[in-house]
Amino acid sequence: MANPSRFSASDAALEGLNLVGRRWRVVLGWAVFNLLALIMVVVIAAVLSTIATALAGGSNVANSPAEMAAGVFGLVCALQAQAVIATGVFRLELRPDQPAFLHLRLGGDEFRLLLIWLICITGAWAVLWAGMVAGAVSGPGRWAIEALAAVLLVYLLLRFALVSPSSFTHRRIDFPQAWRLSRGRVLALLGMTALSLSLIGLVMVAVLVALVAVAFVIGGFSGLAGVFGGSEGLQAHPAVFLLAFAVEIILTPVLWMLAMAPLAAAYRAFTEGEAAA
Repeated sequence: MANPSRFSASDAALEGLNLVGRRWRVVLGWAVFNLLALIMVVVIAAVLSTIATALAGGSNVANSPAEMAAGVFGLVCALQAQAVIATGVFRLELRPDQPAFLHLRLGGDEFRLLLIWLICITGAWAVLWAGMVAGAVSGPGRWAIEALAAVLLVYLLLRFALVSPSSFTHRRIDFPQAWRLSRGRVLALLGMTALSLSLIGLVMVAVLVALVAVAFVIGGFSGLAGVFGGSEGLQAHPAVFLLAFAVEIILTPVLWMLAMAPLAAAYRAFTEGEAAA
């Protein structure tokens, strides 16, 4: 874990990997939850699509308001399911003694995290959109302005990187504290984030290479359809398709641990360091 007296970007970035090693049984439990949540989202989407079709009198509803609303609601449900897992990581790191089944709950903490994600996505879109608009009217300086907007976006994301663990700890959305905690620590957070993303990328590449190797052993080049062929892969090589699907279900909570545990470690280090000072 990160030392509260001296923050180490590398230690914080590796906190997720250490957490996976310590709590691998929790990972398997979260994988089961992830599967059940996926089934629930698919059922909800099917029900909403049926309702939208009925409201449209059985006509084509691909672009109807009801169908679009159903799609948005299904997406929000999928994000909420992932927010439950992501919040579970914070609960493991920051409130390990809080009663919860497999450290998972559905309550204010999870809804706040979903709202934070939506606010950050909207804010990032607004910054990029403003950069593209400013670039479009600036003529020759377009690329410089768009690059500046991208740099500004990265800076803001780093300044507000700790809003999720901060809001989890204080049980309210707390952007000001996240901004205060990150003051003078942007480069440290940048290093931690870069290392975390590199670790996530390495894990994903390693898993993909292993899947491709297994698929090739089972079915040769045609067996790769089970990994990359989507629904067609299920018909061509069902065993490979199901294996890839199972790995994806298990990999999801692993990736959330790798992504969220460093944020919790950084938040804990910064707040305990301030308390010690």
